[in-house]
Amino acid sequence: MVKAAEGGHISIRDVSRVFDDHGASVVALNKVQLDIQPGEFISLIGPSGCGKSTLLRLVTGLDLPTSGEILLDGEPIRESHHSRGLVFQDPTLFPWKTIWSNVATGLEARGVLSKNKAEVDRFIELVGLKGFEKAYPHQLSGGMAQRAALARALVNHPKVLLLDEPLGALDAFTRMNLQEEILRIWQERGTTMLFVTHDIDEAVYLSDRVVVMTPRPAQIKEVIRIPLPRPRARNSNAFFEYRSKILETLQLVPEIELPEYIV
Repeated sequence: MVKAAEGGHISIRDVSRVFDDHGASVVALNKVQLDIQPGEFISLIGPSGCGKSTLLRLVTGLDLPTSGEILLDGEPIRESHHSRGLVFQDPTLFPWKTIWSNVATGLEARGVLSKNKAEVDRFIELVGLKGFEKAYPHQLSGGMAQRAALARALVNHPKVLLLDEPLGALDAFTRMNLQEEILRIWQERGTTMLFVTHDIDEAVYLSDRVVVMTPRPAQIKEVIRIPLPRPRARNSNAFFEYRSKILETLQLVPEIELPEYIV
């Protein structure tokens, strides 16, 4: 975990979310409890449809728990706020706006763009898009568009950045490059990160802790700490041992006996 600079403390307390499906109750989350420290990088992993994205929406404030509560720095989350940024798998950029204008969207909506124009330039440079300010989304590659989406979320200086499979649609090489960029930005800024992924290697490479969730109704099955030093060697024995432990927890491989330094 990096030194916390901007990161907030998230406390998820006994959170359940129940949806109504044509008169039938569908339990998406069931009494989820998790504390995330300021500046910590957490990955959520679990079967498709288990409630990972639902949990992200609750932390963002786009939805409310059926029961339980979520706190940011001790204050209940009841609505969306610029202190919590959200990045989707699809960059969701406005096609009629330049990259500069897309990144500035949040500041403009808050009425603070005029005094923060330099911040737009700074974050465009931070994500490696300097020189593309006047480009339009259709002129960018998928990886570049996702960088713009990151800049748009970060320019508001969120305490928490929530990423919902942001690299899932990218090719392997672009994906690895953006993993490095996300780590670099995180280490520089100390933003608390909550990252949803189906890629176990990605979770091991990025995270301080990996939260493994059960099939719906989702509960936390296990929280696996990844104390490997950074930068992490993807081909090291220790990396593969953690990968195997997550696979075992997901019941995708037979149980194995781990070396003492993993347990």
